[in-house]
Amino acid sequence: MRSTGWPVALAAACVLTLSAGSAPPRAGGEPPSDPGTLVLQLHLWESMTGPAERAELPEFSLYGGGRVIVGAGWDGSLLRGHEFTLDPRDYRQVYRLAHAAGLARPRHLREPATTTDGTLLVAELRAGERLRTTTAISLGRHDDTGQRLRLTELREELQRHVVAPARITAGEYRPDRVAVLTAGGLGASDPPVPRPWPYRDPAQGERTVLGLCTIHHGAEAAEIQELARITGQDSRWWNARTGTHDIAVLVRPLLPEEAGCADLGYPAQR
Repeated sequence: MRSTGWPVALAAACVLTLSAGSAPPRAGGEPPSDPGTLVLQLHLWESMTGPAERAELPEFSLYGGGRVIVGAGWDGSLLRGHEFTLDPRDYRQVYRLAHAAGLARPRHLREPATTTDGTLLVAELRAGERLRTTTAISLGRHDDTGQRLRLTELREELQRHVVAPARITAGEYRPDRVAVLTAGGLGASDPPVPRPWPYRDPAQGERTVLGLCTIHHGAEAAEIQELARITGQDSRWWNARTGTHDIAVLVRPLLPEEAGCADLGYPAQR
């Protein structure tokens, strides 16, 4: 699905922010056209969260040609995503506004004062042939100024003028690759009787910040997604081939730039 036009509202909102003591917007050239190339991504990580929260998709991922993928919550133990495509004018506008917000230069935006909420926003923007990473702790404070304020405004306006309107008509993101994740602390304190898990043992997967991880492709990935839809996060499984019991799993679709388990997690942990 293609988005309807929104750039006037977004541009006006961002111009107000960028006009307060910042450099003029830079066009950043023409954005990539390959729908598998990551162009801009915003991902908010929170401390003291469980496996389900850590596994969630980034709040905004923009790819070449205007392809957008956003998280859409849980359906059973399957993490869902929405996918839509911006029209060419809207796509160029988002790309230029991200450059204007200063994301083409990698940096860490320090807190103006010590805080305890522990949120970390990771923003990645493709500038030339490389992704540039900006990180900010506890973004969105009332005393934010400069680039911290510009990044906050960009994030809020993308949600308001791009993501929120598009959710009405967006299609579901259904990739042919998924990660099956397992970690402690999932589900109810009194879980149901385990069922047989007919695929590779998740407990023997690769260790990541999101838990133990195994990757599944093609028809098997489609089967796992359908199975996850009808089973809750408190479900338990056992694997007949390895004898592993009491496995709790979450199913997360892989994004186009994620080749495998090593790509999960924020950049400092990859």
